[in-house]
Amino acid sequence: MEQNNPSPETSKERVAMAAKKTQTCFARWFFMMALLAAASFCVFVWYRFVWKADWSEDQKQSYISEQAQFSFNKAGYQKMVDLMKNRKDKFQSYPYYKGRDVFFPENF
Repeated sequence: MEQNNPSPETSKERVAMAAKKTQTCFARWFFMMALLAAASFCVFVWYRFVWKADWSEDQKQSYISEQAQFSFNKAGYQKMVDLMKNRKDKFQSYPYYKGRDVFFPENF
């Protein structure tokens, strides 16, 4: 009786093909699980920081007290107001051209 042994070349090809199929299957599952993990993390972040964004009264009061502190530079503000008034006065007192209009003649 003769045994039906596959040649070494075909067994190497089969092993290579099986390894390639295993690698492809692992890569697909790995990327799918990574995508699901990233989506789950995004949903968690959205839920935690957008949907269920609850602050205690102490946190609210500390935030309000932080935002209520601002500095108003009255001298700088007055300087800018004076500068704007000067520009407005210059613009209004600028001499107008009284000559003949090229685009709209007198008898138009």
